[in-house]
Amino acid sequence: MKEKNWLTWLTVLALVVGFAAMGASVWLSAQAAKQTQRNSQLAGQLYQASRTSSNEASSVKKRLDKLASDNSSLKKKNSLLAKENKALKQANQELPAASASAGLNVWKTEEKSGKLQLEIDNQTGQAVSDLLVLAVAASGRVTLNSLPGYFPVGGAKPRYFYRKKVAIGETEGSLTGPYAGSDLVCLFADASGVYWFKGNRGQIEKIGSQAHFKKLLRQISLNKLEESPLPVKKTKTENKKASKKTTKKAENQSSKKEAE
Repeated sequence: MKEKNWLTWLTVLALVVGFAAMGASVWLSAQAAKQTQRNSQLAGQLYQASRTSSNEASSVKKRLDKLASDNSSLKKKNSLLAKENKALKQANQELPAASASAGLNVWKTEEKSGKLQLEIDNQTGQAVSDLLVLAVAASGRVTLNSLPGYFPVGGAKPRYFYRKKVAIGETEGSLTGPYAGSDLVCLFADASGVYWFKGNRGQIEKIGSQAHFKKLLRQISLNKLEESPLPVKKTKTENKKASKKTTKKAENQSSKKEAE
């Protein structure tokens, strides 16, 4: 009887333990499922946060790249403005010299013995050096860059008037050889040694140093310049004698007419 009671109790105990184990297993499974769900939600949040962070990082990178591009563009613009400002500053510095150089004028007067006579008027306020006057057969504006094109290598050499020094005021001269060309241009150096070009329309352009001047001479086949002679001016005594001869000749012609 006692053994049956023990077996009954053991069976009940086993059932209780089994049910308890099953309940514990179910509870643990439920907790595990909840934890898995929480982990999944957390993983989703982390992924979303990662994507948001990645998008923000990409957006920040794009902004930085745009800023870098804008800075590069601004740097180029600033560099271009700096060059333009430098060029303007240089032009402003050269303006007084160019304006003064505009006071040198050359024009043709007449043709004698196959040579064209010139009148040079230096009103620059200073003596000029290396004055070179050229006759150019041009139908339009002659510029510093276009000048060599009028005197190609192997072609006819330019007819010119050249003086190493030309004082302030008026000077007379003549072109070497027969006159060939419809317009006159001139090149010269101011007192500071800067060389200038004055075109057939009165425009002034800067040549630069003596080396630039000599290079231009080679381009127009004038490697060696010979100084042009100046006309011999008559003295006051010679002018008086010439005046007396003219007066006497006129009187003689008048007397002849009266006799006739």
